[in-house]
Amino acid sequence: MLYKITQEILGEIPKQTQLTPEDIQVLKKNSEFIFSLAGVIRQDFYDTLFANEKTKSVFKPDEREIREKSLIDWVVKTINGNFDLEYWAWQTFVGILHVKRKVTNDMMIAMMGRISDIIFTQAILQLPKDDAIALKTAWIKLSTTVLSLIAESYHIFYLKAVSEATGMNQNLLNNAVQVEIDNLISQNKKFRM
Repeated sequence: MLYKITQEILGEIPKQTQLTPEDIQVLKKNSEFIFSLAGVIRQDFYDTLFANEKTKSVFKPDEREIREKSLIDWVVKTINGNFDLEYWAWQTFVGILHVKRKVTNDMMIAMMGRISDIIFTQAILQLPKDDAIALKTAWIKLSTTVLSLIAESYHIFYLKAVSEATGMNQNLLNNAVQVEIDNLISQNKKFRM
């Protein structure tokens, strides 16, 4: 099921926004540079999360060190990755883990932005201009694909759980969501474009 969902999500992402073999080469070429930032990324990532009561609340007491190691493992596996179905399915699985841990999509998207900001800033400061631009382009494609897989798998499994818990089939649940969206739109006409 995980591989099927991963393939479906990847199939919905426009090809122009997905990693190309050239982008993968750029990531591989810059792997040492990205690895050199892993400690800074880890420290900033968890300092940011623990400074906010809402994001801090998703952690159990005394688990920061374990979570920090998992982030470093993610960086290493990502940069050493083959970017094949196995890798992308792992990212889908990460989305499911976010549901279990009550990490919301907004938290996850914000923190990916934080990682990207560190990488882009340091690339601008440390790499030749053309290399920094190529790395930015490749990283954006990688991170948006990862975000798409994590966010959409989160959404899919959240709805699946609601459907199973309530006994509502997926179509009925989708229709109920559409009704609520229509109500919201009619109540907020000033925002229409």
